[in-house]
Amino acid sequence: MRKSPNFKGYSPLLSGNNDPENDGDLQEGFEFGWEALHSGHVYGSKPTGIMAGDNVWPPDLPEFRDGVLEY
Repeated sequence: MRKSPNFKGYSPLLSGNNDPENDGDLQEGFEFGWEALHSGHVYGSKPTGIMAGDNVWPPDLPEFRDGVLEY
């Protein structure tokens, strides 16, 4: 997520830290926004603003993108 200018992508375990006395939070996540499916279905309109832009997907998991978007 740090490599994305629009705050999208994977946040690994311990990457966030809400308490300066800890080494990191026990959470991980994947932040993504609107994106058209390969099937061509379009739901709503493409957003604009600071969060607009391409999602960052793990390159070593090619089926991950389609699975998440279909979900």
